[in-house]
Amino acid sequence: MINLEVADMEEKKEYACPEQQRVGCALAGIYTALSIEGVLPIMHSGPGCIHAISSVLSVANGGQNPVPYMESVVPSSNLSEAEVVFGASDKLKSVLEHSLQYYKAEIFMLVTGCSAEIIGEDVGEIAEQYTTPEKTVLHVALPGFKGNNIWGHHQVLSALIDGYVTEYGETEVVPKRVNVWGVVPHYDPMWVGTLEKLETLLRRIGLEPNIIYGPGRGIAALKKIPTAEYNLVLAPWTDLDIAKKLERTFGTPYIHFPYMPIGPTAEAELIRTLAETFDLDPVLTESVIKERADRYFYYFNRNLVWIFDMHNQRSLPREFFANASASAALSVTKYFVSDLGLSPRRIFIPEDVPKKHRKNVRKLFLETAGKYLTEEDIIFTDDGGLFEQYLKDVDQMVRKSAVIGSIWDDITAKKANMPFVSVCAPYGDVLVCDKQYFGTDGALTLMADLYNDAEKKGLVSAVV
Repeated sequence: MINLEVADMEEKKEYACPEQQRVGCALAGIYTALSIEGVLPIMHSGPGCIHAISSVLSVANGGQNPVPYMESVVPSSNLSEAEVVFGASDKLKSVLEHSLQYYKAEIFMLVTGCSAEIIGEDVGEIAEQYTTPEKTVLHVALPGFKGNNIWGHHQVLSALIDGYVTEYGETEVVPKRVNVWGVVPHYDPMWVGTLEKLETLLRRIGLEPNIIYGPGRGIAALKKIPTAEYNLVLAPWTDLDIAKKLERTFGTPYIHFPYMPIGPTAEAELIRTLAETFDLDPVLTESVIKERADRYFYYFNRNLVWIFDMHNQRSLPREFFANASASAALSVTKYFVSDLGLSPRRIFIPEDVPKKHRKNVRKLFLETAGKYLTEEDIIFTDDGGLFEQYLKDVDQMVRKSAVIGSIWDDITAKKANMPFVSVCAPYGDVLVCDKQYFGTDGALTLMADLYNDAEKKGLVSAVV
């Protein structure tokens, strides 16, 4: 029997083989590079590596692929046994030379995987050798034995800051400009739509957001990083180290707002935090809060009869489980507790959060939902299957709760006939496009997705 009362399950090693992988290996950090226009990763790894990392973060994660460079056209040295034995420098140089000739990019990133790192060749020297004033070549080591894709994401950002932004970045600070961090491209299946909506909101309240990911940003946005008045981190722990690095490097202070806002309560908190920090027009910011909240409650109130009807039938979930990334779980928990009236039963975070961040992440959940959660209810693990095992052992009444997680949990929820919403990787073999759960508008979509899934499973009925 698994001791699920212990908060730090990963230290107990009950499972020798974790199930239901939710993250990729460190090499999947290339998706961060591929999300920045003008940056091209060049793989110095085995021929199957890019296919392996795409299984969690690409097509099976909302039908995504990078633009403009899909995985199939990313250059690779395709290391084989011969290169491992006799050396791979010449092959890497050949791939790099052809990439510089035929690919349109300004930053070329030599990415070394496990085999290349074990060989131990000086790839950094090759990068320096081929760097010109027009084209920068960087090296970033992303061996899978060092960490997961979030660690790789941070390594890519660090390499860009150290090797490009410090050299070519603009220097004059622009008032009310803010760099946005906390979103991991592709790992967050809704990253594009979320960042678009966030950018619109920040501009609406008088700020100038600087976002490096997605269409129309890229190299120009990278160069603007040192000019921001603040860095804004919208996650419990992701990119906090990057914000601290930028503070050390450029002296830019950071704001840590620990979740991407979903719903009127969290959105208003974000706007007021930014209004106070940047000394924004209070009349403008409060009018934006009211306008967006009014729209949310108009649509919410249009569904009140249906919602009350279903609650009276005890058909709708009143509690929920999360088996998701820390960012997604905290954002949804904040909305469910503050605005929708659902209480959390237990939070599983299967993304191997670094130990130095766990205490603060647990604290954030307790601050958000401490009325319902204890420290033991927040479980850090690298085993996505732990929640399914837990669900088998609990009372049937618990199964009236909802589940938020990944496509793995959809299978679990179907078996238990529980309402389910996918909020993190792997999202599933469906198209996300520009879908997002950001702010007040996104909250309506999340509410509809949750309650509609309950209806699909036959858990509710409005038939008189």
